[in-house]
Amino acid sequence: MEEVFRFYLNSRTVSFHKSLELKLSSVDEPKSGYGLFIEPSKFNSQELKNETITLLRISKLITFDINTILALLGDKEEFTSKEQFKRTNDKVKATLRDILAYPGFSRFLTETNLLIIYFMTFQAIHGSYEIPKGIRYYLENVLMSIDVETAMDSIENLAVNYGHYPQIFGLQESLNLFKDLFQDLLHINDIKHLYSAIISRCLEIPEIADTKSQEFCVHSTLVPILDFSNHENTQKNAFFDIDPSNNDVLLLLDTDAVRGRTEKSSEVFISYSPTEDLFSMLITYGFIPCFRGHAQFWTVSFDRSFLRDYNGSGINADLRIFYKWLRINPVVSLVKLENNGRVRWFINDTTPDFEMLLLPFIPSLNGSKSARWAYDSTCHLMFTKIHCLVNPETNEHAPVIAENYRSLIEERESNGDDLIDLPQLAWSLRYKETESGCIQQRHTNSEDAITLLQQEPQQKQDVAEAKLQFTSFFRSFLRYRKSKITKRSTNSKVARMLLKQELEIINNLTEAIDKNSDIFVSDLNVTLDVEPNRLPPLRFLDDCIEIPDNKVALDPICEDPVSYTPDKFTDFFQEEINQHSPFFQDD
Repeated sequence: MEEVFRFYLNSRTVSFHKSLELKLSSVDEPKSGYGLFIEPSKFNSQELKNETITLLRISKLITFDINTILALLGDKEEFTSKEQFKRTNDKVKATLRDILAYPGFSRFLTETNLLIIYFMTFQAIHGSYEIPKGIRYYLENVLMSIDVETAMDSIENLAVNYGHYPQIFGLQESLNLFKDLFQDLLHINDIKHLYSAIISRCLEIPEIADTKSQEFCVHSTLVPILDFSNHENTQKNAFFDIDPSNNDVLLLLDTDAVRGRTEKSSEVFISYSPTEDLFSMLITYGFIPCFRGHAQFWTVSFDRSFLRDYNGSGINADLRIFYKWLRINPVVSLVKLENNGRVRWFINDTTPDFEMLLLPFIPSLNGSKSARWAYDSTCHLMFTKIHCLVNPETNEHAPVIAENYRSLIEERESNGDDLIDLPQLAWSLRYKETESGCIQQRHTNSEDAITLLQQEPQQKQDVAEAKLQFTSFFRSFLRYRKSKITKRSTNSKVARMLLKQELEIINNLTEAIDKNSDIFVSDLNVTLDVEPNRLPPLRFLDDCIEIPDNKVALDPICEDPVSYTPDKFTDFFQEEINQHSPFFQDD
């Protein structure tokens, strides 16, 4: 890599400070390979008076995003002849045309994936076609030469234990796509390696989109030399930016980090992300940052089979079906903090997402035996009744409509998707109306349910009891996960790191729960210095069907829609008809 470093520094497209050099990184856990270093003694007194010092100025022309790649391909001067220019461009266009025609490709259409596709195309054709010199050099000497391992390299192994994590499922989907697109052009190992190399080095680089309005846009970009910079939030002393006059990429050193220092060499650290979500960082970059006093996060994705089969005391809901109908993400954010001199993991209960997760654990009203949530196992008849009221001319076909809704709902409840994209008419909530004090019930989404519950006078007590129920549920989940992952052995470095980290979390939280120690962030007198990342998206599996081991298949029974009475599950039937009528209107 030192040869690559010198190649770019000696080019006319990179300006660099004389103090800058490339050496083996000082970060040992994990080993980060090479890193950028500076010698504080090489900064003059005038430079040290400024807030920042420019370490690198990298011409926009040698960075790689979608626009610069297209510009290079469109520049005839990058080719030895017009014939080579036309031949290469025709080949690239034909390849991309086939890719864009791939069924369902639009689901994968992101800037980063397009960047990956371009470089996979270049790798596939570079032996037979001429490609621009800058692209060829970076492809051969950086992307295909670096030693990198991310989750993609061992995705089949990881899927055994973490296939229920949306990020892992997404990687599987991406790998299947790239395998289909390049199956006759690239070896599977090259596909994985290129994906890992690009995804771990991509930066979100701003760019002036309009010089008059000074509006910025952001592009997924590969930046030579800058991509040697390593991540360390607690020792961050530099950041990247652009020169708005020409969109050159700059690496700027915080002068305070070197002012008054005399040691021979100091590593330059940037931040890949201000929030260290350990799961995401490991699968993207191939390492877990050491804990150095600042909050770190881990987003637990609950095994869908565990949710489906859990039947703990006090829970009347099928958690898997409940979360699907109310479109609640079945994940929980954990935080690693130092508290009372000890580093521990806690459940982050301070977010609206956690409030939604608690909904099925809300206790009954005033000690009543009636549960807060009631599931209508014949909700297909509720769908039928509203359908026929919205479309009176279909009344005579009510039995057939009911059977169609029954089949539709059964399929949606049993498939692998994380949400049911139908009106939420399966679960009704019992709550105390604020003004009258009467007990009422209605079908509601998760946001409205939280609003209704927050208006009840015993809301704080109910939340406290719900958290106790959730703790019992979570303790069972930790026991379940430990029994699964301790049986696994793997040759994958990333998988071993994931299993080791999760086992630490399980043992840590299990001990805290069993000792009745504080396990929620709200129990602590702390303010998180960073916010957790956004939760991963809800998962779509399409062809996956989830069937409980103990489920007995029943013959379909089409009950009489006319005899169905919605009053058993809602006091707001007409209001719900008005709310959902657009869904039921026949085209």
